[in-house]
Amino acid sequence: MKDHGRFKAKEFEGLRKNLSEVVAFLTDTISEWGWDSRMFAEMPIAVEEIFVNIASYAYDRYAAYRPVWVECGEEDGELVLVFKDSGKKYDPLSHQDPEIDDPKKATVGGYGIYMVKQIADGVFYEYDEEKGLNILKLIKKR
Repeated sequence: MKDHGRFKAKEFEGLRKNLSEVVAFLTDTISEWGWDSRMFAEMPIAVEEIFVNIASYAYDRYAAYRPVWVECGEEDGELVLVFKDSGKKYDPLSHQDPEIDDPKKATVGGYGIYMVKQIADGVFYEYDEEKGLNILKLIKKR
């Protein structure tokens, strides 16, 4: 039988100044659920990368409000973090990973999502056409 786990969600305005609130929401939730804080030690780096990118690029700079929905779930012993925004359609996983071993082939950009993919055990993107939402999901195993 499938464990449907726990779930919490919160809406934030997609402004860089709200990053600490997002990290606190996720850290508090994970601690409340009894996850070892050492397992989550690198996740704030991934959370920062994702949230700051959404805050910086998803919405037109003149947008009156920039909602970012952050969800934290636990299912079948895995931590699931989901970021949703209604900004411009953008798949951060569509770009090739940067060449980190060969400085001659190094490119500008792409290092943040590369780090996210190294930290998380799974990273998935989808676009909900009906709702106009970018959805980025991170999985971290216990």
